[in-house]
Amino acid sequence: KGRSQRMIKLLLTPSPHLPHLSVCTSRLVSHQSSRSCLSRFFTLSPATNSSPLPGLPWCFSRNALHGVRFSPSSQSCAMSTDAEPDLTSKMAQDIIDHNRFVLSRVITMIESNKEEHRQKGSEILDVALKVMKQRNYRNPARSSIRLGISGPPGVGKSTFIEALGIELVQKGHRVAVIAVDPSSQISRGSILGDKTRMNDLAAHPNAYIRPCATGGSLGGLSQHTDEVVLLCETAGFDVILIETVGVGQSEVLVSEVADMFILLLPPVGGDELQGIKRGIMEAADLIVINKADGDLKLLAKKAQSECRSALQFLRGGAGHKWWKSDVLTCSAQTKEGVNDIMSSIETYWKLGDESGDLRLRRGKQRASWMWRKSKEDIVKMLEDCELVTKRAEELEVELRQSEKTPRWAAKELVKVFMKTGKDL
Repeated sequence: KGRSQRMIKLLLTPSPHLPHLSVCTSRLVSHQSSRSCLSRFFTLSPATNSSPLPGLPWCFSRNALHGVRFSPSSQSCAMSTDAEPDLTSKMAQDIIDHNRFVLSRVITMIESNKEEHRQKGSEILDVALKVMKQRNYRNPARSSIRLGISGPPGVGKSTFIEALGIELVQKGHRVAVIAVDPSSQISRGSILGDKTRMNDLAAHPNAYIRPCATGGSLGGLSQHTDEVVLLCETAGFDVILIETVGVGQSEVLVSEVADMFILLLPPVGGDELQGIKRGIMEAADLIVINKADGDLKLLAKKAQSECRSALQFLRGGAGHKWWKSDVLTCSAQTKEGVNDIMSSIETYWKLGDESGDLRLRRGKQRASWMWRKSKEDIVKMLEDCELVTKRAEELEVELRQSEKTPRWAAKELVKVFMKTGKDL
């Protein structure tokens, strides 16, 4: 205790000083820790000459990543997904106790491509929610507000989120930012660099920023954004800011996970015809013209007037009877206009909570994500079925020869899958 703690790369080098370790935790502490302290963190057993163990210049503390084990025979480390039930409960309790290291680890499990990792992450989330209910903790779904922030590429979403997040933490809120970044269609990789634009917010103790990749999903979000949001709420964050990728007119998936959908637009965004097109403008609860500073200030005022005129032809406010969408201007760089946006958010939350509409909205959102995840699971099962894969190769040949239609081929794949009788 009291020593500076930091993450470093694991160095596996022979050492006679450490006994056999069965490591189940991850935040690194100094190797100079006392043996009595180490005995609280590790399972220790005597080393033998016949089975030398690679020594570790650094060791793990118990307040972070669980499920890491070292094998003396292979001298390698890997994530363990067959952790004991008490370890699952421990990780769930760590999340409830605001341990952001465990929170990050469980989010990584949820986003993993491996089914066993995703299953383990879901179990930890379920246990955490169950524990909170048993102990009469506050309901995270009722004590937090989710703000979805979207807009075209280059509109300044990350800068706006930092300006808004700083205002929120200064008012005593705990803010979690889920920054979704697009994945490459070629390499499947993602830069995940939005956090670098939020240095001040990232350094605040009451803020947590988690970059996520879309993983090829459309709509501006990742496949598991809903679970990541719920994990952040379980960890005690009462304001969740969800930043989508740069979107166009039809990507409105963020409205299916957020309580309030804020659309950012640049000062020069087309004429009124663009505004009255059904799509993202219609789904927005609040429209913000960003970059309203310097030479662009007059253009921002003009864009504000045009958007307000266009909203007259739309239902606005995503169909809420108690809310009418408005258009505001701000400069995320100079912070001008951010207080007006804060006031609008507070009013929206108060009216939505009093009407009970936000609770109903979240119920509909959960049902919508249920169908999305069901479709994803079914597609994954189709892709993993050997008979379906074999038949698909034959159908691809026929499709390339223009002998059949894609619709007919899709029905053929479903027929093959249903005949397998695979348990759903």
